[in-house]
Order: sequence, then structure tokens, then C-alpha cells
Amino acid sequence: MASKIAIASLIALSAASEGLRPWEAPGPNDLRSPCPMLNTLANHGYLPHDGRDISAQQFADAAFEVVNIDPMAIKQVANYFLRASNQTSINLTDLNRPGILQHIASLTRDDVTDPDSVDVTASQDRIHHLIKDSDTDCITIASLAKTRLHVEDLSSPKELTLKEQTFAYAEAGLLLLTMIEGDVPSGWSFPPATAYCAPKKRVETWLTEERFPEELGWKKSERTIGLMDFVPVIKGIYEEKRSQAGKGPLWKAFVPSFLQQAGTDSEL
Repeated sequence: MASKIAIASLIALSAASEGLRPWEAPGPNDLRSPCPMLNTLANHGYLPHDGRDISAQQFADAAFEVVNIDPMAIKQVANYFLRASNQTSINLTDLNRPGILQHIASLTRDDVTDPDSVDVTASQDRIHHLIKDSDTDCITIASLAKTRLHVEDLSSPKELTLKEQTFAYAEAGLLLLTMIEGDVPSGWSFPPATAYCAPKKRVETWLTEERFPEELGWKKSERTIGLMDFVPVIKGIYEEKRSQAGKGPLWKAFVPSFLQQAGTDSEL
């Protein structure tokens, strides 16, 4: 009998160890970033809960363990954060400084007007708009393109720099890839835009509470998410945004207007 109880206890302990660490809301002295994913990792205790003194390796280990994102890619990004802040470890609020991670036209944060501000509170209005931009039960490539147009319009006449665009589109891709319903499509298979569906309630719970909503079906990706997996998502959002703005296909962004006109004239 005792052996059966011991075995049952081991099974229960094993099952518990496979689940997420408990979620705990940040306290008044805990620091957070402008990135919902990093905040969520801290709230679950995979990054220091106080949000202080975090190394590039800790960022990489946490993202790999919980979300299954390529740790080498995350470490490269984290090392960029460290170089930009000229530190060997950083606090999460350090990422709210201009030129590091914080940028205008964020999906979830209002533009920072004070360069010394460390306010990283999520904008409930922006999150609500992001959810409402989809007329289906999912956040999709098309709905994120619509949201990007909206937040960029809010920041006008300011425009994202090339580096800021990289972060902005990577953040949108991260949302779809980590909150997706079903398996993450391989970027090497060049999946269609319709392959990506992130249930609205799952996304809303994550962004507003900054926790992983297991009760809504969220789970760690079974396959490691690599940089190539972001490519079709980012390309799809950018192309769809151009289409919704009436700017035509992606190739027109790289061809001078006089050459486009010359090509049109030759067809006449």
C-alpha cells in the first residue's frame, strides 16, 4: 500500500513539474518591460520576478524552456539589448529607453513622450482595438495588418525607423506564432496567410494579464520556433498592410515609381 502511495505521489509530482510555474502578478517594486512576452516570463518566474539584473543567457533559457523559441536567436537579440544599454545585465525597464526596444506605433503600448519615462503599462484601448480589428474568432495576418495601419496612424507624422519596423513586425509575428491554434507551420514550407490563427480570447488574456492562458488551450510549441518561421508571417503582414492601404504588391516598395510607370506604359 505504501509503495502504491509513493508511486502515485511521484506521478503527481512529475505531472506538476511538466506544467507552468505559478503565475504571480508584479508587485509595486517589480520592474516590467514594454514587451508582453518578457513580462509574462517574469510573472511566471522564468525570468527574475523582480525584473532586475537579467543576463542574455537568462532571456534565451526562459524563452526556450517555456515557448520553445530558438535560444541562439533570442540570445543574439538579448546581447543587442545589452550592447545598446552598455551593460552586462539589464532591468526590464531599461528596454523602455528609446533606441533599445521601445518604439512608436506599438500594438500594446502608447507612444512614450518622455525619453526618461519608465512607464510600461499596457494600453487597454490598443489591446481592445487589436482584438476588434478581426471580424473572426482569431487574430490573423489580415487583422494584424489592419492594427498596424491603425497604430502607425496614431503616431503620424512620426514614422518608424527601419530598426523599429524590424521590432514591430517581429512582435506581431511573435504574437501569432506563440498564441497560434495548432502546430506552428514551418517557415520553410511557405504557408499561406490563412495558416495562422490565434484565438482572440487567448490573445486578449495574454496581453491584458501577461500570463500564459493554459485554460484556453495555450501550450508550448512542440517544434522549436526559428527565425525562418517568422519570415512568412512578417512578409504576410507587410504585404497585407500595403494592400489595405492601397499601395499595391510588395515589389512596388522596391522599384522606383518611374520604372513602374515605364512598365505600365510598355503594356499599352
